[in-house]
Amino acid sequence: MKKIILFVFFSFSLISLAQDEEQTDSQNRLDSFTSIKKRELSLDVTAALVLPAISPRYEHILGRYSGVGADLFILLDNDDDVDYSDLEKFSFTPYYRQYFFSKEDYGAKGFYAEGFLKFFTYEDYDQFPSGFDDTENYFETAIGVGIGWKWVSNSGFLIDLGLGFGRDLGIADDPVDDIDIRVRGGLNFGWRF
Repeated sequence: MKKIILFVFFSFSLISLAQDEEQTDSQNRLDSFTSIKKRELSLDVTAALVLPAISPRYEHILGRYSGVGADLFILLDNDDDVDYSDLEKFSFTPYYRQYFFSKEDYGAKGFYAEGFLKFFTYEDYDQFPSGFDDTENYFETAIGVGIGWKWVSNSGFLIDLGLGFGRDLGIADDPVDDIDIRVRGGLNFGWRF
């Protein structure tokens, strides 16, 4: 009787161990994809088309449902007579993203919500009737949230469409506070590697 009980006990323990180690095909593909492709580089095409600016982005995928990254925005010199005062000249924007409704094999894509902190500089240009021009540079910080959608192909090509709003924290000592709300968004094309 002892031998039968020991045999049944060892059989059940072997079956339970075998079931713990098995993964589905989609879990295996997800593990291999996320272990290899955890970095993204992209470029905002709206900044290049609407303004004379360049805006690259880097994101590190933390897991299937989250990622951290940073945007860089550089406003280039323009030959037009358009006044870009009070627009950001340079900004650095770190962010954290949480992805939702991602039922696909490869994570960190689909609908997302993000929180961001934007550090930026801007110019305030004043022209006086006496012909005197005054240009002041200011540094400001904004905090905000955004939403968007990211598509990633199996090969790693990505398209990211997002929009967000932030509020200035009031660090700059600009006497004229024209803009307190900052908009963040764009259409990014890039690659996950």
